[in-house]
Amino acid sequence: MNETITKIVNAIRARDSLIFIETQEEDEAIRELQAIAHSMEVSLIGWDAVDHYKDLGIKGGRKAMQQSGQVSSLASMLNEISNYPSDAIFVLRDVNHFIHERMPPPELASTIRNFKILKQKLRSTGKTVIILGTNYNLPHELEDDFLLINRPRPNKDQLKQILLSFVAAQHWEDCLSTDERIRDLIIDAALGLTADQARSSFAKAVIDSGSLDENAIPFLLDQKKQIIQRNDLLEYYDNDITTDSIGGLDILKDWLNKRKLTFSAEARALGILEPKGLMIFGVPGSGKSLTAKAAAAIWQMPLLRFDIGRVFGQFVGQSENNMRDALSIAEAISPCVLWIDEIEKGFAGAGGGHETTVRVLGSFLTWMQEKKSTVIVIATANDITKLPDEFIRKGRFDEMFFVSIPNNAERREIINIQMLKHKLDPQDFDIERLVQDTSNRTGAEIEQAIMDAKINAFYENRKPTTNDIYNVIASVTPIYSSFQQKLNDPAYQNIIRSAKPASPEEDKC
Repeated sequence: MNETITKIVNAIRARDSLIFIETQEEDEAIRELQAIAHSMEVSLIGWDAVDHYKDLGIKGGRKAMQQSGQVSSLASMLNEISNYPSDAIFVLRDVNHFIHERMPPPELASTIRNFKILKQKLRSTGKTVIILGTNYNLPHELEDDFLLINRPRPNKDQLKQILLSFVAAQHWEDCLSTDERIRDLIIDAALGLTADQARSSFAKAVIDSGSLDENAIPFLLDQKKQIIQRNDLLEYYDNDITTDSIGGLDILKDWLNKRKLTFSAEARALGILEPKGLMIFGVPGSGKSLTAKAAAAIWQMPLLRFDIGRVFGQFVGQSENNMRDALSIAEAISPCVLWIDEIEKGFAGAGGGHETTVRVLGSFLTWMQEKKSTVIVIATANDITKLPDEFIRKGRFDEMFFVSIPNNAERREIINIQMLKHKLDPQDFDIERLVQDTSNRTGAEIEQAIMDAKINAFYENRKPTTNDIYNVIASVTPIYSSFQQKLNDPAYQNIIRSAKPASPEEDKC
């Protein structure tokens, strides 16, 4: 019996008569409820916007009685439940379309009151009402009346059973690799999908490659990427970035490399904790986002980019639901890196007391504090002073790193990396002159200058020169000039002092 089923059974036995199950897998939840009703020897009765009243019990289970009247509306179904003469579990679907805070006030008030009256009546009975929905979105007046149970996406053990059962049902046993290591990778590739999405992906993989072996893994990962990106909040990154792609930031890169070993079984046996989160802030264009991508590559984990700005919805409760949904996907995919770029843009309103932003921030910080899964949050920020104090307090992240403009040695390294990346031979250029010419420039600005110089030379049908790169650099005001005033802000300086430098402090220019 899985944890969700145990919670439901215990709630029914404890006479929690109103339950809301938050799930992305309605059919799977119905199957679990059918098994629960069968074991408890009660009827399972469903209601939705199309079929209305329906017996959902399995063969051999207790049959539902005929309804006493028309139950096309939610209100009539609640009345039917109240008058139903025996114990039963009632499963209501599509409820979000019939009760929401955009309804006419009299109708909303009546529906809320009907639920409260029903709860009182059911306390002394063996009847239970369960609402299924993708997100808990009932009016806040009912928050204390419903027990909320979150039914997560399948974990690794559950996906293994789904894989084996699916292969057996399709008679595809010969298609599945017998290598346990390969099977493990196949299951990892499906983490984060619902049971139905996993079965569909397994079937498509067999059709695409003829088998479920190591050749099917890239296909499964691509399927997962497509499915996850329908979420709008999360973006699944194909990560081909390594620390060799980053010039400088040696202290930060060293920190990331040392933490790689903390994910091993040996480290866990010694009580060594894996990182829970990292904050990287500083000058725009200085490699913060690149480092977040490199971290996932170093730790050999999937990388999810979380767009906090898309969390906030126009309806009451929508923002909190979006946050829970995104985090539940990240937990299902774990171990993974959850990258939140320019996080101050998403949570800046919390500092001014904006109610929705404060609630969403609170739920995110609670999740960070209490999460058990290996989801490492890497947040990047330019203007970190826009974040509320509780977000950047000591202990919230394992470490905070400040990234400034690159020093001479780092610029030399960046120039060489970018030359090779853009198919130029560093030996054809005066690298030392460029190191001096790019003083106060970020890595992003140096790359852009090389790209623009190459385009300008290509337009004139010749090879780019050192002067071409210098001319581009000289024509643009450095980002650092406009950001320096922010860096000199006493509030920003205080945060810098509490953080670690991402690079050695000497030879800064």
